[in-house]
Amino acid sequence: MEKITVPVAGIFLMILAFVRASSKWSVSHHQQKPGSRMGSPAGCRKPPHSLLSWCLTFLLLFSSVSVQADITFPERRKNQFPDSPAHLVVPLPYSYPGIGSGYFLMGNFSNVLETTDILAMYVTGDARGYILQFDEVPIVSKRLFVKYFYQDINKAQINQYDVRGMAGTSKNEFTLLDVSLARNKVADLNLTFFDRRLNFLYQRIENEFGVKAIRDYQGILISALDYHGKETKNAFGVAVDLTDDYLDPLKGIAFNLEYQNQPKSTANDPSFYVLTYNMSLYTPMFEADTLVLNYFQSDAHVTSPGNTNPADIRNELGFNCNPLDTGCLQSEQKLVDGFINMRTNGTSASLGGKDRLRSYPQGRFNGGHTAFLGVEYRLNFKQEVKPFDYLFWKDVRTGLQVAFFGEVGSVSENSGDLWKQNRSSYGVGLRLVAASGAVYRADIANGVEGSELTMMFAYPW
Repeated sequence: MEKITVPVAGIFLMILAFVRASSKWSVSHHQQKPGSRMGSPAGCRKPPHSLLSWCLTFLLLFSSVSVQADITFPERRKNQFPDSPAHLVVPLPYSYPGIGSGYFLMGNFSNVLETTDILAMYVTGDARGYILQFDEVPIVSKRLFVKYFYQDINKAQINQYDVRGMAGTSKNEFTLLDVSLARNKVADLNLTFFDRRLNFLYQRIENEFGVKAIRDYQGILISALDYHGKETKNAFGVAVDLTDDYLDPLKGIAFNLEYQNQPKSTANDPSFYVLTYNMSLYTPMFEADTLVLNYFQSDAHVTSPGNTNPADIRNELGFNCNPLDTGCLQSEQKLVDGFINMRTNGTSASLGGKDRLRSYPQGRFNGGHTAFLGVEYRLNFKQEVKPFDYLFWKDVRTGLQVAFFGEVGSVSENSGDLWKQNRSSYGVGLRLVAASGAVYRADIANGVEGSELTMMFAYPW
């Protein structure tokens, strides 16, 4: 394939400018002050000067280090539709903040039929239920794929953080929700072209949930509940992948744009949509290493606010607090405040968990707007094709990797408050890259609220 010399870092800067410009437009379009004109300074937020200056300085240094990394369309260096069979079957204990502890039996089978991957999981302990997933199921070979995820959990305990955003929130400022039902159905369609360089995505999500009790962060019962809810979401996306490999990139640039619509489920719910941008820049370093820069932004835009009347929300929750029980009343008020913010501002993608701000529990930070910047140095110290079969784990190793990463992110209710408060994580990870397409990943991350261990089958970004 012909190479076109356009600086990769320059492309990244242009896309970043586009994302910031579109965010500014949406703020001026949706949040004009009375009497102000469209696009005037009163209706548009200024970027955080110090952070933006840091990003630009980093990218300039980044592009000067990678003087020859100006290839727009790197050649794909391996098959983009891996079909090497693999499996991992293992019983493991789990202890996950926001979920609890117990045991699960997991079976992950890669490329069972052509590219089809199957994941099955049975969970017991603080959480009980099962998960089933079919991925990369070919409808039209190398063109159209379907993915289906089903989760049915009938017992779990999850963290409900009292404060949305990042201002005025601390590690133990949460309550525990006793979940009686968490049923999720997710169906994806992926239409791909040009050896997976251009992808069009559709996703439908159906969630059903029930909560039977609320407890303080130490597990002491505050109140019994009888709350049930449903929601349906539809998402459309486009992904452009100008790297040398769709699953294990060493150089190039990737950009994803997703539109997710969440209509009203009941008359009390808001209607809003979320625009999410995800950009990654990969630059080769030395002989085999890779430096990765990721920028992520997610913004909720409310088209119809929900019912924010506190009395109506209290009736929905069904707390029935004793008027003399101050602990119950305070917890009820915090949940009511959270509902008011969600129904006023919507909810963008959260931070915390397996991919972004990895030192925090899954879904730690929620709000109407999200921004994230991460850097990861992937040191590939062993690259060779070596099959292995340990009975319960079979695959073909193509690389071993140590990764060092740093992350910073911000979540706020209003876009103008982004980066006024932020949190960071840093850490190290060990990865095994396999011919099946899996990246067996174990990361340990540290932050101001402690450390977290993440184990997954793919890169974070």
